[in-house]
Amino acid sequence: MNERFGLHRRRRSPGLGLLCLVLLCAACRSREPREERVRRAREGKGDLVIAAAWPWELRKEIRYGEGLQMAVDEVNASGGIRGRRLRLARYDDRESINQGRIVAQQISADPDVVAVIGHLQSYITVQTAGVYDQAGLVLVAPTATDPKLTQLGYKRAFRATFTDNSVGRQLADLVASQQRKNVAVYYIRNDYGRNVANAFEERARQLGVAVQARNSYDPSEQASERTFDQVLTEWKPLGLDAILLAGEVPSAAIFVAQARRKGIDVAIFGGDAMSSPALMAVAGAAAEGTTVASYFSLDEPRPEVVRFNTAFTAKFGAPPDAGSALGYDCVMLLAHAMKEARSAAPEDVTRSLHALKGWHGTTRVFSFDEAGDAAKPVIFSVVRDGRFVYLPATATPASPTPPTGSGARDGKLSP
Repeated sequence: MNERFGLHRRRRSPGLGLLCLVLLCAACRSREPREERVRRAREGKGDLVIAAAWPWELRKEIRYGEGLQMAVDEVNASGGIRGRRLRLARYDDRESINQGRIVAQQISADPDVVAVIGHLQSYITVQTAGVYDQAGLVLVAPTATDPKLTQLGYKRAFRATFTDNSVGRQLADLVASQQRKNVAVYYIRNDYGRNVANAFEERARQLGVAVQARNSYDPSEQASERTFDQVLTEWKPLGLDAILLAGEVPSAAIFVAQARRKGIDVAIFGGDAMSSPALMAVAGAAAEGTTVASYFSLDEPRPEVVRFNTAFTAKFGAPPDAGSALGYDCVMLLAHAMKEARSAAPEDVTRSLHALKGWHGTTRVFSFDEAGDAAKPVIFSVVRDGRFVYLPATATPASPTPPTGSGARDGKLSP
């Protein structure tokens, strides 16, 4: 008798049957939020909820939340999405991968949520993107520059900014356009620093720009005179006319100040992680003339930027920052896609976003490729008189002015 296939009959255990029933119900429940989400998005009458995952307590200085809310208010004031209001639901990821995963599960379990905007840090966004995709949610990542995000095959994940690779390549283009031929590369020893540095070096060599030296620093080390002095001493006789600094503040700002004190007065170009007021706060006068990649510039003369600056300042009593501009664009981007699709269901919004071509936002013009990357050029700003000033594509930054001291003090981190 073949007992493997039950030909030898036995009495069934009621406990086993009950367990099977419980597991079956659990499996059904795991599908319910996704299916219910679609039904409510297409047929419901209540608010359409957009989850905003961000380190709200840790990053209070970034005006990201105000940009999100301003966009929601504008959409609702114009009639919402087919008569339904948008509503934000805030979730705090605390810049922790574990907390980010918990938040992603909480968001995914809510069938009223139709889309997610988040997270600040690439390392959290990359880790949680799969959770959102499994839940059938559209993810718009405002600041995740790690190329991995859109290399994982998630069809509902969209990047609303540039990648580290794009930053590195476009910085090399800028350096070459200014006829600078001998550069040194200094980067933070993490995924961000390596991505920017590698892309810069590859593109620089293609353009005939010689990379004379390449060094890195440990992000866990205390930024000190000892940390950078040896590198700067080695670099001084190399005849450099530019430095590519793929670092993060405050360490990158301290490097800038020490380079100037060392008498290295060549042009310094930094990645987007240096696009922060902390650069000027820590480096002081040494930051003058430093060019950085950025998400947004208050001085860019496009009409979308002028309108946003005016409206934001009138509403909140202070000018916007890059965070507020990105938050605003992410909400308006989703609202536009919903209106074009005549639906808030994630699959419909996904198709609408993939079909998007030439949508004019505050942080440049959006078009998404098949992977979900936005074909957006990097914005460049240069430090002049202690503030970031928009650098047109054809402009050349002023020569740096060597300071008499470092002007160093504690500064705040930026995305």
